[in-house]
Amino acid sequence: MCYIKPYKWVFILAILGAIIDASMKGLFTWMLSPILENGFAEQDEQWVKYIPVFVIGIFLVRSIGNFAAAYGFTWVGRKVINDLRRKVFNQYLVLPQKFYDEHSAGGLISRIIFDIEQMANGVSKNFVIIIRELLGIVFYLGVMFYYSWELALIAFIVFPIIALIIRVINKRFRRIGHGIQQSIAETTQTVEEVVKGHKIVKIFKGKPKEQQKFNQNIKKNRQLQVKIVATQEVMSSLNLMLVAVALSAIMFFAAKSGMGPFDFMSFMTAMLLLMPTIKNLSNVFSTIQTTMAAADSVMSVLNEQPEKDTGEHIFSADQVALNFENVGFTYTDKEDQSTNKKALDGINLEVNAGESVALVGASGGGKTTLVNLVPRFYDVTDGEILINGENLQKFSLESLRDHISMVSQEVVLFNDTVRNNIAYGSQSDCDEADIVKAAQQANALEFIQQLPQGFDTELGDNGTKLSGGQRQRIAIARAILKDAPLLILDEATSALDTESEKHIQQALQELMKNRTTLVIAHRLSTIEDVDKVVVLNQGRVAQVGTHEQLMAEPGIYAQLQQSQMLTNQGAHGGE
Repeated sequence: MCYIKPYKWVFILAILGAIIDASMKGLFTWMLSPILENGFAEQDEQWVKYIPVFVIGIFLVRSIGNFAAAYGFTWVGRKVINDLRRKVFNQYLVLPQKFYDEHSAGGLISRIIFDIEQMANGVSKNFVIIIRELLGIVFYLGVMFYYSWELALIAFIVFPIIALIIRVINKRFRRIGHGIQQSIAETTQTVEEVVKGHKIVKIFKGKPKEQQKFNQNIKKNRQLQVKIVATQEVMSSLNLMLVAVALSAIMFFAAKSGMGPFDFMSFMTAMLLLMPTIKNLSNVFSTIQTTMAAADSVMSVLNEQPEKDTGEHIFSADQVALNFENVGFTYTDKEDQSTNKKALDGINLEVNAGESVALVGASGGGKTTLVNLVPRFYDVTDGEILINGENLQKFSLESLRDHISMVSQEVVLFNDTVRNNIAYGSQSDCDEADIVKAAQQANALEFIQQLPQGFDTELGDNGTKLSGGQRQRIAIARAILKDAPLLILDEATSALDTESEKHIQQALQELMKNRTTLVIAHRLSTIEDVDKVVVLNQGRVAQVGTHEQLMAEPGIYAQLQQSQMLTNQGAHGGE
């Protein structure tokens, strides 16, 4: 109800509309007896004259009430859904990296699109029906009690039994509803993977497997939807049978009591109108359980804790020095705490201001994990990281990240113009000259100018209109434009051809001057000019030194260098 509070006056107006609608239905059934008696049996001219006015008036007022209820509940419902979508989206923006490690992108998209839409149906459409039908029951029962409280009691006994049936079956509805949410999330995930990886699917003949997976997902969804309808109809049938038993008893006792035919007609009309009302209410309760299952899914996101931002100080510096003091980090498995993986163990490392440090080693050695600790995508589980001599956890996340620029191995571009991808976020107010200069430094200006609209060219989903190397250079231009004192390069030149890489390396070397830089590189030829090389092996520091120093001593670095040289020679020899 807290989500409805800002729109309470429209909600109250909608309630009043529903009351008017239901009361008019009750009034019509109540007036049937005098209309039949005076207008038809007695042929009273006054009654006959006003019957059309009465009927038209009743339905006109009812139409106004029905419109107010339907429009009001829908208006409030869509407002609430927009608020919820906004809240979930904002939550996605502040949730920690760990949350994204544990949830699929398809599932998260499904929650904000499908699950919240399910809630929309519950809040708007179903709420209208619930209020209208409940009020209808109240007014129909009022008519029945007015004409014969003894007979009405027979019908009234049935309702607690119906309520009990609904309560029992609702648990099944909720369970099935959760299954439906899961099946939709899995279907969304499968479609997303196929759309993004369509080339791999085609090359590696993954079509049969993906079809099988998709068919299983939609089959599961179909089965659950059928179960919902089957359970719903069983409940409706049971409720109708109970109403039929009550109806037969009422007709029997009414005939024996000598009740007048006109009063009995009004009584029976109200009773008969109760039957579809009860069925509608039963159907809605099944839908409400699906809505509640969707609400559970959405609320589970909203109940997630955002990134811990315990920093009380604002970090501000022109240069950045880092100290890793006995740093350890463990990935915690949410499902199975016993399978925790220690990614880093006892890391001691000093990075001076303006120094370029390359992190190398075999895959899984902890390079990416280590650099992810600096912008606090993860927090250390052991030890501490000092930035300019202070624990970086003392500083707010925003001020800390203001001093960091990053180019990741997995390039992220947005479905926007080239200009807006380079001048992204806080850089959107940068001068045109600065944007062009950044593109030029990243060796991207030439191909950007050849695009149909130059800097105003829309790049499509994640830059699909560009080559891998072009996408990488746009990301590098974005990092250059930010001009942060700490630069993180995670395989920044991995997608570039040899010629482009040469130009980019020159630009990066210029950019890295007087700037603290952490470089993750698998191609060791790209890091020969860095100030320090750190070799990580199984989460520990194995070697530290310059390129020349490490090449002069036996160890992992020399072995890696030799291995890559042999690989390159083999590649050139085959050309």
